[in-house]
Amino acid sequence: MVPTDPTSAVPRAADVAMPGDTTATLRAPVPDEVALALVERLFRTFHARTATMLEPDLDDYIVDLSPEGGVGGRQRPSWVWELQNRVRAAAFDALDIDQMYRPGEVEIYGTEDLGLPGRPSRPSAMGNDEVLVRIPIATTRVGADVLFGEEILLLLRRDGGRYKIRGYGERFQR
Repeated sequence: MVPTDPTSAVPRAADVAMPGDTTATLRAPVPDEVALALVERLFRTFHARTATMLEPDLDDYIVDLSPEGGVGGRQRPSWVWELQNRVRAAAFDALDIDQMYRPGEVEIYGTEDLGLPGRPSRPSAMGNDEVLVRIPIATTRVGADVLFGEEILLLLRRDGGRYKIRGYGERFQR
């Protein structure tokens, strides 16, 4: 009998290798520009006053990241319906996109970066391969219309080489 090499299998792709791994297949990280482009599409959605363009970027289950929302979530159709009603109800088209938020102030955090002083806390629904995006808002209101809270938080889930919105929340000043 002739000895043969066992059939080797390529390990599943992961974001990090563990110390005991003899072989690892690492996924290329999703560039920050992909998350920033998704943030811009979110604000284009507000400006256009229609949620249609954002639908492909939404996960099936949207987690409520607002302080009142806790760790609950909403099914996608409900959240899209709420978003659609919201964008129609306020004067989002009165502002240019660069008046809504400042792209240079957007912060992107991995799980290991959260909970430190000056950084947001980690949402309990956040997985290891997800990122949290903090978006400070430049203009929260137009006249009497409150458009946004002081900041928006997005929880983004990796979907191949792109992200999908898995969580959304706004923090309003008290």
